[in-house]
This record gives sequence, C-alpha cells and structure tokens, in this order.
Amino acid sequence: MGAVRMTQKGKWKDENAQRYLAYKRILGYEAKKHIKKPLLEPIVITADFYYQLPKRTSKVNRQLAEERKYRPVVKPDIDNAAKGVMDSLNKIAYLDDNQVVGLITNKYYADEPKIVVTIEEWIA
Repeated sequence: MGAVRMTQKGKWKDENAQRYLAYKRILGYEAKKHIKKPLLEPIVITADFYYQLPKRTSKVNRQLAEERKYRPVVKPDIDNAAKGVMDSLNKIAYLDDNQVVGLITNKYYADEPKIVVTIEEWIA
C-alpha cells in the first residue's frame, strides 16, 4: 500500500488513511521482530515489492516473470510504496529518515505477495 495524503482531522475519518495507518502498524510490528534497536549510522534501504501474478497471465509471461523480465506496472506507484515502508521503519530501524542515504526499490511478480526489505549501513 502506498502513502496517502491525510490531514490531522482526516486521518480519523478517511478510509484510505485508516488502511494506510494499519498497514504501517503491521509493517512496524514485523520489523520489530527482526530489529533490536535503531541504527545510528547512514543507511541504504533496498525494498522489493512482490505482487501476485494475475491468473490470466500467459505461460510465456509467467516464465518471463520467473526470470524477472516481466514486471508489474500496477498501483501503487513505487515511490508511494517505498514511502509507506520508510514511514513504518522510522524510529524502529533508524532514528530519523534523514539517515537514509540510498534507496533501491523494485516491483516483481511472485506466487505470493510480499515485501522484502534489506537495510545496510552505508560505508564510504
């Protein structure tokens, strides 16, 4: 799910805002299972978003998807998807998102939808 625009008042009423906040809570909860304390150094985040392959996909495109040569062109936009992940990791994986000095994002097809996030310390 990608980021949504919300006002202080609107986040309690808007259905999309409520879904986004729930999404962030779930991602944060999952991150806490793997992260003991926030990093203090500059970091690089890689976020791979895996979307379920549509049932009507041809055999040729299924094979191309397995080879990562056929990629999803679907909503949400990749920048909004990344924003949701970064928002959910703030204060859990790092103290402030200004520590993120690199961001690599990809959309792929897979049998099951998932998000795979890798966080690495940036070394000059």
